Amino acid sequence: MNPIYKILQYLSLDVVVGSIGSSILAVKVLDVRLPLIYWLILPICVWIIYTSDHLLDALKLKELAGKGRHNFHFIHRKTISVFLGFAVIISLILVFQQFDRLMIIFGFILGIGIAFYLLANYYISRIFKYFPREFLIAAGYIAGTWGIPILWKLPVINTSQEFIIYSYFLVILSIPLVYSIYEYKSDILNSFISFATTFGIKTTEVTIAMVLILSLLFSLVSFLLERQCYSFLMAFMILILLVVKIFRNRLSRNENYRTIADSLNFLPFILLL
Repeated sequence: MNPIYKILQYLSLDVVVGSIGSSILAVKVLDVRLPLIYWLILPICVWIIYTSDHLLDALKLKELAGKGRHNFHFIHRKTISVFLGFAVIISLILVFQQFDRLMIIFGFILGIGIAFYLLANYYISRIFKYFPREFLIAAGYIAGTWGIPILWKLPVINTSQEFIIYSYFLVILSIPLVYSIYEYKSDILNSFISFATTFGIKTTEVTIAMVLILSLLFSLVSFLLERQCYSFLMAFMILILLVVKIFRNRLSRNENYRTIADSLNFLPFILLL
C-alpha cells in the first residue's frame, strides 16, 4: 500500500471523508438541505473523536502498541495532541457561532455520550464484555453523521426513509464486527475487548451474516415502499462487506480489509453527480 495513504489512514482522514459521504447519503435520503458550515464542522468533530480514541489507546498501550495506527499515535503523540487541541477550539467556536440551540443541545448530549465511551475504553474497558463496543460505535457514528439531518427533517420522515436508516445502521454495525474477526489475534495480544474476543469468531461470523441479511431485507422493504436508488446502494455495500468477510486470508495483508470497509462511505459521493 502507498505509504502516504497509510499515514492518511493512521490520521483517520479516510474516516473523515467517509463521514461526509455518510451525511451526503443522509441529506439525499431525507431530502433536506443543511447550512454549508455543517460540512466544515462535521469532519472536524469526527477527526477529534477518532483521533482522541486512537491517542488514548496508544497512551494505554505505550511501548506495547506495536505497529500500526496506535504506534503511530504514540510516537507522534505530542504533535497530534497540539493539532487536536486546535481542532477542539475551532470546532467549539464554529458550533456556538453558527448552530442553533437545538443543534447545540444535540451535539452536547452526543459529545457527553462519546466522552463517556472514550473514558470507559481507557479506564474500565472490561465493561465492553457486557456492552459490545461495536454497537456503541455504530450508534455513535449514525448519531454523528445522521443526527442533524434527521433533526432537520422531523417530524415528516416516511416509512421508506426509516427502513433505509435501519438498513444503513446495520451496514455500519457490521463494519466493526468484521474488524473484530480480522483483528482477533492482535486484540487478544493487547487485551483489547471486542465482540470476537468475547463471543468467539464463529458467533461473530453468524452475527455478521444475520446483520447483513436483515439490512438487505430492510433495504428491500424500503424499495418496495418507494422506488429509490438508495436500496441499490445499500445492497452494493452489503455485497462488498460479504466479500470482505469471506476473503479473510487475502485481505488481511496490510489491513486491506480496513481500506475497503472504510471506503464504503465514499460511495454516497456518486449521489452528487
